Amino acid sequence: MGVATIRIQLDNKTARAYESSSQEQRERLQQLIGFMLQEFAESTPQSLLSLMDDMSQEAAAHGLTPEILDSLLQDE
Repeated sequence: MGVATIRIQLDNKTARAYESSSQEQRERLQQLIGFMLQEFAESTPQSLLSLMDDMSQEAAAHGLTPEILDSLLQDE
């Protein structure tokens, strides 16, 4: 499977958090975002809660803890 680059708009705080994160944290976030987009594209409105549960489990499986997410979202 190939890799493509996309551009998304984020608020300034979130963009700064991403830009200041480590390469490992960025890779985890990229995996999480990719998973979220795939699941969203394949989901129906009825499966939203299930999708959210799956995303949480996938994030945890890839090492994204609530603490890491909080640290990414905090201002410097």
